Amino acid sequence: MTTASSSPAPRRRPGGRTARTRAAVHEAVRSLLADGRTDLTVREIAELSGVHEVTIYRRWGSVETLVLDVATARLNEQAPFPDTGDLRDDLLTWAGAVASQLRRPDGFAFFRALTAAFSPALGDHAEDDRLRSEDYVSSRVLELQRALDREAERGGSPPTAETVLDLVLAPLYLRALWDYAPADDVEVLVDRALAAGRSSPGGGTPGPAGGRTRG
Repeated sequence: MTTASSSPAPRRRPGGRTARTRAAVHEAVRSLLADGRTDLTVREIAELSGVHEVTIYRRWGSVETLVLDVATARLNEQAPFPDTGDLRDDLLTWAGAVASQLRRPDGFAFFRALTAAFSPALGDHAEDDRLRSEDYVSSRVLELQRALDREAERGGSPPTAETVLDLVLAPLYLRALWDYAPADDVEVLVDRALAAGRSSPGGGTPGPAGGRTRG
């Protein structure tokens, strides 16, 4: 009686075809955006990546969804919110990195993709796109809140997360949208936010989902 040969199972290649496809397409999109392109097409992405158009459409459905996928992947690769033990230094490092990114064509394109998917005012978008952008924004705000909480635990009077977003992040995004650079730099923005925290005893009260609201 013969027995079936027990040949070893084929070794799976690291990452697999899906991972390689995603990496190639992402790299093509990043390259095009870095060149200042804003009107990407699936055809040119396919040509640059070596991935068939049908595969791109089947995986992402639209250029908008693809750019959002690239944006969230790229932004999630960033280092976590700084934690040097000095809130001012941490905010300066963070705000400086945001400002630098927004000055690059690809960084600004990522911001636009996140904003378009996140804001209902900018049109209807796929539910998955909205949820992906919300998850990214929520995770970044949570990192910021943890930094502010650490400052409070050290006995400081940090601003609320809302105050930092209003006085630091919002002006940076507005500058990027309007393409202007006023005389004041990120130090002025950060110091304004810190001063607002010092002038508000307690730095705000706990808000929903771990956030804080102005007291």
